[in-house]
Amino acid sequence: MGLAQDLLNQADRPATYEGGNPRQASLRRAVSTAYYALFHLLIEEAALLWQGSAESRTGIERGFQHGPMKNISRQFRKPSWEDWHGNQQPLPPALRQVASAFVYLQEERHAADYDNHEQWSATDVKATLNITRSAFQNWQSIRTDPMAGNYLLAMLLSKQRS
Repeated sequence: MGLAQDLLNQADRPATYEGGNPRQASLRRAVSTAYYALFHLLIEEAALLWQGSAESRTGIERGFQHGPMKNISRQFRKPSWEDWHGNQQPLPPALRQVASAFVYLQEERHAADYDNHEQWSATDVKATLNITRSAFQNWQSIRTDPMAGNYLLAMLLSKQRS
């Protein structure tokens, strides 16, 4: 998991290192970092599926874009997904949770990074971090499922298909 796990571990620090009354900047940083942890988990997993050189895997990772990933994640929150042949395929609940967490975390990151009127509490941030941890655990449980591969591929290709 490399960078993704490091980011998840790092997200805990800003929310807790100041004790019982963390600053807004610290809470916001924790939320933003939690989103990037899941983002990097997914793009790292996609690159691992590629059998090419390390340089080409980096190229795969750089091909992912936040907006298209969120749009595809919205589709993968549903009970089924229309596959590459137009057939409806059932989606595992764990994958649906990962997709839901991605959408939620991206929205929270936008609020943390851009909405200066939003006030964050340590309780809210801990809940966000728990959602992120659950997404990591759910991903581990379904990462070898063919639908997980379809999810990653759909996120990568979505900007070309739009």
